[in-house]
Amino acid sequence: MNPRLKATEKQTPGFASLVGQDRPVRLLTAALARGALPHAFLFTGIEGIGKKTAARVFAMACNCFERLSPSQTRPSEDAGMEPCGRCRSCLKITSDNHPDVIWIRPAGDMIKVDQIRALCGKLALKPYEAATRFAIIAHAHKLNPEAGNTLLKTLEEPPAHTVFILTALQASDILPTIVSRCQHIRFNPVSVNSLRTYLEKTHGLEAEKAAAIAAMAGGSITRAESMIASAWVRKRDWIIDELEALPNRPVNLCLAFSEALSKNKDGIFTAFEIMKNWLRDLVIYPSAPERIINKDLTQKIKASFQKAPVGDRLQKIRAIERAEADIRSNANLRLSLDALIMTLSREN
Repeated sequence: MNPRLKATEKQTPGFASLVGQDRPVRLLTAALARGALPHAFLFTGIEGIGKKTAARVFAMACNCFERLSPSQTRPSEDAGMEPCGRCRSCLKITSDNHPDVIWIRPAGDMIKVDQIRALCGKLALKPYEAATRFAIIAHAHKLNPEAGNTLLKTLEEPPAHTVFILTALQASDILPTIVSRCQHIRFNPVSVNSLRTYLEKTHGLEAEKAAAIAAMAGGSITRAESMIASAWVRKRDWIIDELEALPNRPVNLCLAFSEALSKNKDGIFTAFEIMKNWLRDLVIYPSAPERIINKDLTQKIKASFQKAPVGDRLQKIRAIERAEADIRSNANLRLSLDALIMTLSREN
């Protein structure tokens, strides 16, 4: 984390930690209140919005000693929906050390049949200590065909006292016969306002910087936090400064910028996104200043938006999009960047 960020308290794990997911929380707490759980859930949505966190919290709530009656088979009458986060069961689940909360994750690019067979072997035994055992299959869209068919057989005759939770990007990536045996809960991208508030509260960001990161994060908390950890604001400021200086620079300095970008291949599409959003902000600022993404750079935008006509900036956005498409199609990275940077350096 950026050392300039304020220290913040670690949030107690619970449903309240799921940012912007009111509907999934309502559905899960309603299932808890009824006390009759479906044998399988499917959580879908983009990466980094809380699907795996929800699976962990739900497993905690179903097995929390403070929520359960002395028999540890049902909630006590005065129990709330939130897990306590401090009993032995909650602590084990939080640290992924609970013997009855089993996580399956891809081995490389896929989930293999041997992983599912090993899971089924464990589920054939009685739970060690949990009231409700959980099998959580993260990235279930990566099940290979044989693994998917093996899982399907288990879902058709599920073990007692066991709940499956599958997480995936979208239901269409999973066998329809598996989807039909699950209660499907869709998780939505986190709204910009909710994400901004979360970043201010949890990471101590200034409001305008939080707003800029929230707008760029695509509704993903994980991506927003990665941007903070990678000093994204500094990178953004450098790219914008270089972009604005291009028209006044000689060719060799323009190509030096291209060379610098090419050294971080994994970050090239982030760089393109920063460029496009900056140019977009310059285009829309005169008519809709409240819609700009880089809100913390409002004064810089105000000083820059009249320096070039709107048509010129729209052409540059299209040039970035063409370069992006070329590179995704395996065009030579450095040649594509050189051509793009020279285009961006020209003023029409």
